[in-house]
Order: sequence, then C-alpha cells, then structure tokens
Amino acid sequence: MNQAPLKVRRVVVVDDSRTLQAILESAFDARPDFKVVGVASDAMAGLDLVSRLSPDLLTIDLCMPYIDGSSLLQTLESRTDICKVVVSEQITKSIAVASKLQSMGAALCISKQELADDVNAFFKKIVKACEAVESAPNYKVSSLQLSSDPTRKKGFREGRPPVHCGYPVPSDEDARLLALQEKQLGNAVRERQFDLVTEYTAGATGFPMCALTFIDADTQWIKSSYGYDEDNTPRVNAICNYTIAAGTLFVVQNAETDPRFRSNPVVREDGLRTYVGFPVISEHGVRLGALCLADTKVRLVTPAIVRRLTTMAEIIGTMIDGRQLAA
Repeated sequence: MNQAPLKVRRVVVVDDSRTLQAILESAFDARPDFKVVGVASDAMAGLDLVSRLSPDLLTIDLCMPYIDGSSLLQTLESRTDICKVVVSEQITKSIAVASKLQSMGAALCISKQELADDVNAFFKKIVKACEAVESAPNYKVSSLQLSSDPTRKKGFREGRPPVHCGYPVPSDEDARLLALQEKQLGNAVRERQFDLVTEYTAGATGFPMCALTFIDADTQWIKSSYGYDEDNTPRVNAICNYTIAAGTLFVVQNAETDPRFRSNPVVREDGLRTYVGFPVISEHGVRLGALCLADTKVRLVTPAIVRRLTTMAEIIGTMIDGRQLAA
C-alpha cells in the first residue's frame, strides 16, 4: 500500500528576540513536516513576509516593539488560510489574555517554556492546531505551495539564504567578496587587535573557544581564535557561513543531532556541540565575517551571552570600517 506523501507546512516566525528566533527555527528545521521559509523581528516585517509567502503556519511573539502580537493578529483576521500561533510567556500569566487572543484568530496560545520542557508535546499541540485550521469550513488553500524545485517559484524561502554547493550563500555575496579584498581580510594573518577581542569574548562568556572568521569564495579564514588552532577550513565545512548568510544571530545548540552539521568534520572529529555566531557587518551593511563561540559540551545560550557576543561583533565591525583600503 502506498503511503500518503508527507505534508510539509511552511512556517514564518515573528519574534523580536534573536535567541528565540534561532531556537524556534532550529526546532522546526529538525522536523521533516515543517519548513521555515521566513523570519521577522517585528510585526511590519512579519506582515510583509505573510503577504509575499502565504505560509501555512505563523508563530507570533506577543510583546514586540511598535506593533504587538495582538495587533498583528487583528490585522491578519481575514487570513483563514494561516494557522496563527502565539508563542509567548505572557499567556501563562492570564487565562483572560489567552482567551482574548483566541477570539482574535489565534489557533493556539502556547508558552515558550513548553518548547524547552517537552519538544514533542509542543509539536503535538502545533500539529493539532494546524489540522484544526485546515479542517475549518472557511479554510482556503494557500496560493503559494511548497515546490520541490525552489527555483520554480519566485519568493520561495524568501527571507532565508539560497543554498549553493551544500551551503547557503549570502544575498550580498558579490559586495561581500569585494569588501574582503579591499580590506585585506581574506587571510589567516593574525592581528593583535582581533586576538584581544576573541580572548576577551571567550572569557566574558565562559566559552572555551572563540573565533573571528572571514569567508571568501571557497575558504573560511580564521583570522583570530582563542582555544582553537586551525587557520583555515574549506567553505563547505564552515558553520560561520550560515551565520553570515543569515545576517543575524545563529545558534546550534547540539550540532551532533543537527542534520545540517552532524557529519561535519569539526563535529564528528573535533567534538563541537554548541555553536553561537553573530555576523560582523560593515557600516554599509555588508556582512563581512562572523564572530563565534563554540564548546564541546551542549550548553544553554543565555541572553547575557548573546549580548556580549553581539557587542563584540559590532566593535570588530567598527574596527574594520576604519581600515585603509588596499592599494
């Protein structure tokens, strides 16, 4: 007997916390029945993604700047083709709040803590909510469906980097490569100012390893590192490539169980488990490289760790902006 094809639901995540974005994205990507096609940090950006991508599932943070989650729900009231799920700690504090959100169109209100406590139970609720929306009398099928060929439909995986030769490529790739050449960053020549940053960042966060990397067309150059001895790796093996392509915080809590990285030599042979990276961005918005933390132990990535990492990545960006261009 032939089995029915697996239904893959397309997801847009709207959350102003970069840490929670990464956690939710990683959780959905670990499942074959969901695919994250867009991530937004505020309601307006979320509305734009919804209008262009027509996802099957939209996760909404309740507390966001400018426009909160409840206002986003009201704006999307007519979108009965989307399962709207509020993922927020606020709902655990008031039954009345959860009831009001559901009256505004939320198919489910669930606590972020539930994802941390029991991921299977979390997804059972998500799947049940999606099925309830899809079985409703006023449900209509989204006009943009998942294609096996991402080049066939303009907008597919909008908000996420395209994949090339097994790794994602940043949208500003040409400008990025030119900037690396102009600033003479595509090499492993150590510079004391960068070594001071990686050593400080490792100590301030409690991670045993910290590295500053720059990636050219085919090589990851480890410009500075603390607790790690390599000076370059093939680009295809560079986890920092994902950080640069994402253009924001990128977290891998356990690389050994992540299908993207479990066969990577740095995971299989060197034992890397937790990775946290943040892009180094120029004053013109070009994603030049990445500052990353790594540990051979699976560990919790706290907001304090993220703040220190992002601050130091911004400092490196400022340092590079002041460099002279190559003659």
